[in-house]
Amino acid sequence: MLENLSDRRLEARFEGDLVIVDDNTRPSAAGVMVIEPSDSSPEVYLQRDFTIKQLSENFLAREANEELPHKVLGTVMVADDRDNGSTDRWDLTLTGCPVVPVPDHDGLWMIAPWHISEGSGLRTLEHTLLPPRQRIHWVSRARQMQLPAPDGT
Repeated sequence: MLENLSDRRLEARFEGDLVIVDDNTRPSAAGVMVIEPSDSSPEVYLQRDFTIKQLSENFLAREANEELPHKVLGTVMVADDRDNGSTDRWDLTLTGCPVVPVPDHDGLWMIAPWHISEGSGLRTLEHTLLPPRQRIHWVSRARQMQLPAPDGT
């Protein structure tokens, strides 16, 4: 959820696997939203379906200390309504291994069991709780003129 704490209207763009859920709990693409001052967006979620085969490939990649091949990806971009304003961007990634092999049953997989200290699955996920923000300051957004970044960044 995005909350507009400024005194200006914001435009939020959600790309990738970001969805909102309507009153019937049906997910739909989050898309573009205008958020007025002191207002908030609906809750937005990263969501994607994977097959057991894909999730098992993630498990095998983790066991081999390799990058997990199957991920949920999204980008959030927020811009104010000024020509010389700013644009913020966050790139989101969620992945993990929510399935494990069934012991002594080659080729069978099960949902990762509950863990005494970590509950029902947090240890199976990989994500950044607070992803880094990328910010662009504009001399003129309409003319695509960015304010140069300070030296050393």
